[in-house]
Amino acid sequence: MALYRLFYKEDETVEFELPEGWELLNYVNPEPTKIDRTIDEMVSDALRSPVGIPPLEESLKPGSTVAIAIDDWTRPTPVRKLLPGLLKKLDEAGVKREDITLIVALGSHLPMPEEALRERLGAEVYGNYRIEQHNCRAEDLVPIGNLSSGGPVRLNKAFHDADYRISIGSIIPHPMNGFGGGPKIVMPGLVAYETIREHHTVYTIQEGAYPGNTATNPFYKEVVRVAGLANLNMILGALYTNQEKVFDVVAGHYYEAHQEGIRRCIGNFKVKMDEYADVTILSAYPYTEGPQLMKPIGPAAMCTKRGGAVILLATTRGPMPEPMLNAFDVVREMGSDHPDQVLLDTFKKRSLVLNEAPIDFNMALFFTEVYKARYDLTIVSKDIRREDAERMGFAFASTVEEAMEKAKEKFPNAKVNVFPIGGMVLPDMGEPPRLYD
Repeated sequence: MALYRLFYKEDETVEFELPEGWELLNYVNPEPTKIDRTIDEMVSDALRSPVGIPPLEESLKPGSTVAIAIDDWTRPTPVRKLLPGLLKKLDEAGVKREDITLIVALGSHLPMPEEALRERLGAEVYGNYRIEQHNCRAEDLVPIGNLSSGGPVRLNKAFHDADYRISIGSIIPHPMNGFGGGPKIVMPGLVAYETIREHHTVYTIQEGAYPGNTATNPFYKEVVRVAGLANLNMILGALYTNQEKVFDVVAGHYYEAHQEGIRRCIGNFKVKMDEYADVTILSAYPYTEGPQLMKPIGPAAMCTKRGGAVILLATTRGPMPEPMLNAFDVVREMGSDHPDQVLLDTFKKRSLVLNEAPIDFNMALFFTEVYKARYDLTIVSKDIRREDAERMGFAFASTVEEAMEKAKEKFPNAKVNVFPIGGMVLPDMGEPPRLYD
């Protein structure tokens, strides 16, 4: 029988065979892509001809202040490899080190530990530049306008006050925004908690907010609009193969360059599929942070029959956050037979179950409960505790084989998808997904 594999960690895969009687529909097996330039060379080429804006040397002068927003460790962005070429270009334009501020665009995420931040930036940058981690509850956030839904937008002060503003991120599939990176570094990365809360509750559940879609996506359109309010001058975006390797970098205007990056990489992720599966087996890779593990369930849901099974192989770099687990306890204590509907109704009221908790904890709760009501969800892990998985309402299995045997009781002759890197797949079923019906 054929062997299939899932990525567990960057240097570890899990192999398995499908049970007898199961038929494979799609095995999205990532193939290595030949990459003949270093990331530093990619950055240099991108900055030489940015999309839709003048090169940096035409926009900056000695004495200019620059803010560079970077994403945190919940994203695969190789920040330490992207920064040197950008900082060299700024130096050539006459910008002094003391006039540059690096801002970790946390949104409402928890701050990064200092050692992790040093590793992400590189020791040379960490030790020689001004660095701050965004605080979405800071008192000095600057009002810059309002969301289309009415709520105020308040922005990180250091980013607001700079003469020139740059973002660094990864242009990869995102469950609500279509694709991450680009303008998303500002919204939610650099704004106030209440701004993120209103934006996410209002726009997540609107038609068009699904992975891979930016053309008709109100969530994304509002992100772009807020980036304009914030005067984001340039983005630097890493483009990926479906094996999570950077094959190029795009620079330029926060919308035009982002769209150019999407056009250049979407073919690496989009997979035409003709039939919905009974069972989808996938890895959560490259997501290894507790609340982020739920993101690949979205693409699985897009190509799995309602009532079908989703088997998710996942690991985390640390224990599942207790406040996130507590959110599941709170919903369970409500006693509703339809917690997914409770959460949908809560979003419609522009509220959250845990109003002071990080937004990503609430989003993990939302997506898990919505998908649990529509699919049989199983987590397979050597690192996530059974009691934590079950506390979130997942079934738990120690191995893929154990999870498949359980699914086989319901689907003895299943049609199956296998996604070795679940966070890098965009199923194309020929019709928009209806995730919340």
